[in-house]
Amino acid sequence: MNLILERVCNVCKVVQESSPDLTNFKKLIGLTRRSFKDHDFDLAIKTKREKDWDPDKWYVMAYYDCENDLNGDTPIEVVIHHNLIGNEEFGQHQITSFLTEIYDAVAHEYRHQYQSMRRNFVEHEVDPIQPYDRYLANQDEMDAYAMSIAIELLRHMDAQRAKRNLSRISKMSKMRTGLNLVSPMLRAYIEHFGLNEITKIIAKKVYQHLETIDRRYIFM
Repeated sequence: MNLILERVCNVCKVVQESSPDLTNFKKLIGLTRRSFKDHDFDLAIKTKREKDWDPDKWYVMAYYDCENDLNGDTPIEVVIHHNLIGNEEFGQHQITSFLTEIYDAVAHEYRHQYQSMRRNFVEHEVDPIQPYDRYLANQDEMDAYAMSIAIELLRHMDAQRAKRNLSRISKMSKMRTGLNLVSPMLRAYIEHFGLNEITKIIAKKVYQHLETIDRRYIFM
């Protein structure tokens, strides 16, 4: 996965470095789309206005479609849900936060593509309407989220420290930098499952990803 992580990281850095100190949401979306296209990524970036949300909020979600991938259609769709007019000013902190969410979402879906390719594009069994705890316990999702958790941890500590802290996974899930959790995804697993077989599997898979991910290719 390091090759794809490096490519995604490079695109995010291009967008970050190409953005002025102050830009706006519309311009940032346009630059992000162009940059991924210029770097030969086969993905679609869309926006969806959520008018019942608080103003100035956004959230990035992404989806992988193995059938599209098999048929040669665009396999990954990134959707930025938001309640922004579009001309709100974005400073460097907001630009970096936005690109971090883009990086995480795209990397997660490329992990799903990797899983799909390994089984010759057979659909994995995640049901989008199943209960959230069953979704989190799906084998593919546990692997992809373990990679995402490893990435979150590596933004704040080196791999050796992260691996040591996994022995205290409940405590680790509460670690913060300022007001923000170090790993929101790890916290979600602990909140849903507590300490059980699922979180033991997650800890093992996170450890494995920490062994292989090159921290240089994580967008921070």
